[in-house]
Amino acid sequence: MWWIIIGAVIALVVMIVLMVMFTQKSGKVEGGLLDCEGKSGQCQPSVDLCRSSGGTVSTAFDCGKYGASYVCCFTSGAR
Repeated sequence: MWWIIIGAVIALVVMIVLMVMFTQKSGKVEGGLLDCEGKSGQCQPSVDLCRSSGGTVSTAFDCGKYGASYVCCFTSGAR
């Protein structure tokens, strides 16, 4: 009977350790996936500047490394 309880406790500890490891690693991956410039976008300081250059603004991607006011802009000629 005791070996079942000890096995369950060990399995629970291993599961918690794995969850913590994968949660920390996925934060870095998520940052890369949501990066505007990684998706061929350009970080512009304002929505008006993006639209005046013929671009469209996307709120799905992040330009946070430039500042909170920057937006992700996609233009047809962006590479």
